[in-house]
Amino acid sequence: MKKTKSVSSPARPLYALLLAAVVLLLWLLAQPRPGVRILRLKPILAPEADSPVPAVPGRLRIATYNLEHFTDGRRDGPERTPDVFIAHAQAAAEIIAEADPDILLLQEVENGRVLEFLNEQFESPYACIYLTKLHQSSGAKDKLNLALLSRLRPVHVRQLGFHRLAGSARPARGTLAAEFDLGGGSRLLTYNIHLKSNFGEAPRNQAQRGIALHHIAADAIAETCQNAFATNNTFTLILGDTNVDPETAAFATDPSLEPLAGAFADLWLGRPIGERTTIPTRQAGDAGDPLLVFPPSAFDRIFASRNLTGAGPWRVSPPQAIQRGTDTTNNLTPPGVNGHVSDHHLVYVDLTRSVP
Repeated sequence: MKKTKSVSSPARPLYALLLAAVVLLLWLLAQPRPGVRILRLKPILAPEADSPVPAVPGRLRIATYNLEHFTDGRRDGPERTPDVFIAHAQAAAEIIAEADPDILLLQEVENGRVLEFLNEQFESPYACIYLTKLHQSSGAKDKLNLALLSRLRPVHVRQLGFHRLAGSARPARGTLAAEFDLGGGSRLLTYNIHLKSNFGEAPRNQAQRGIALHHIAADAIAETCQNAFATNNTFTLILGDTNVDPETAAFATDPSLEPLAGAFADLWLGRPIGERTTIPTRQAGDAGDPLLVFPPSAFDRIFASRNLTGAGPWRVSPPQAIQRGTDTTNNLTPPGVNGHVSDHHLVYVDLTRSVP
């Protein structure tokens, strides 16, 4: 009997091609897509769920403070030892206690350990602590994060991450967004920001800052619209280190803050430089760097939604700065050494409930 060759089914190559296409599609779907990454943050410290919720005071103080490389001294180089960290934290706590804010927003914070130690220094510690988990544009974890310490219990706390945005001008950092129930049908949104520095090319720095503020403003609008179904008023504060002072010559034409124009009031505008200095001039001294001597500026800014500047149920006061904690005699003094806490000053603002 004559043997015949078996003929392969013509459908097999087609099946193989379809299988390869499905695998490729699944791989593409698994890849991170450009866009803002929103993450609900879990607290580092929080009260028990069934514990009483503290009443909202009639005067609510919110502060922002860039603590300049607030790291724990572990594997941070020979100069940043645990003892230096302890001195840094204790000096920072003294300045924070002077302001005694109900809600405290911090920038350049390494981890939860430094926040817990800082909290232990206060006579009245904060009940709620949150910390972001930011990434750099490269995707690497950022060592300097944003923190929230609050005596009020937030409704929710989120991280808006920008490192997956498309384009070469994507912001390097995100923001920490928190929402608080003020009672009486009112909510407060706070956005802790740390915008791109001025190192590098100015156009790219400006683009990164502007894009970050664009997404923050859009998020505030979205949250306000969602709250409109359940609350009467949503108030917003955007505060932190912007690395911009529009009232100084160096930033007179800088467009970074334009995404907030109109809908938000820049509360430092029009104030004398002596009152609004949050970055003091640090002289070179005998051992510093003359190239790092800059004029005084107000980089740490507070933007308030317009419904806080009118005759609503809550009103915002002019901001104040605690102008101490900076070694102005040597611009190379690191934080935690010789009484130097930060190259920034703490800034705070009060929200006051209107008396009906």
